[in-house]
Amino acid sequence: MKNGFLKRNKIFNINLLYVCSLIPIILFAFYKNGYLMYKNGYMSFFKSTQYIVIPIVIIILSYVWEVYYHILFKKEENMDNVFNTIVPFANALCYLVCGPMDKLYITVPIIVLLDIILKFVDKRLDINQVALFKIILFAFLSILGMYNNANLYERAVSISFELPDYFLGRGIGEIGVTSAVFALIGFIILIFNKYYKYDIAICSVVAYCIVGLVMYFVGGLKFSELLVNSFTSGFLFVSIFVASFSNATPVVRSGRILYGLLVGFLSCIMINVLDFNIGMYIVILLLGLCTPLFNKFRVNLD
Repeated sequence: MKNGFLKRNKIFNINLLYVCSLIPIILFAFYKNGYLMYKNGYMSFFKSTQYIVIPIVIIILSYVWEVYYHILFKKEENMDNVFNTIVPFANALCYLVCGPMDKLYITVPIIVLLDIILKFVDKRLDINQVALFKIILFAFLSILGMYNNANLYERAVSISFELPDYFLGRGIGEIGVTSAVFALIGFIILIFNKYYKYDIAICSVVAYCIVGLVMYFVGGLKFSELLVNSFTSGFLFVSIFVASFSNATPVVRSGRILYGLLVGFLSCIMINVLDFNIGMYIVILLLGLCTPLFNKFRVNLD
């Protein structure tokens, strides 16, 4: 076993934790957008399985593309590096931030195409792939007039949702971002990954809560409205998975903290003041591009 695959591919073990952190969310996404739709007569069982099948297909396609990329372009014969990529995790995240009615057969090729394009983009640019995909998808579907985050079942029963429902993730939102419970389960799994930048997620949530409380006490925002906005926007999911995406975040600890605080502060304004949830992704994309500046922000925090 000393020379076994897992022993030789320690980075693969790390990336496997990333993918595993999404399994509970993917299962809930199937229940929310597939099983409930089937159970209530809005779609066939076969069609409901797309919410399980598509993320599996995306992950497999990601690895297939990595094989061809390493063989054809990097001229590498050692396939160990293929399994050391974080691309399948990134592409699965792209799927989860799609709307349940966003014509998923359109989104899969966009995800794969974006992944291919980013392979050849200047590596000096720190681009958050998930945030960029979400912005492109939002613009594309908005132009076509097809953007909608509610599935048919949610449209019919949304008036009966209560706060516990929103916390569990039953509110209207993207495929996998609405459940605070399963986002937290994913966070617990990620904590065991030594390369996961948990301080970004924590700082963004803290900053969001502080700004939200100011809006509640000073701005007159109802507490129930603040909670509903937070859960349906998927901010907890975004802060845990998207904002902390390792390829486009600061390395320096003080820079990570400042980055996280800015994500939380600006996201709270986007969600609760401007009612512009896509603004979270715009913030994350722009802050990611400023990663070299955050890495220069060095403060002794010991």
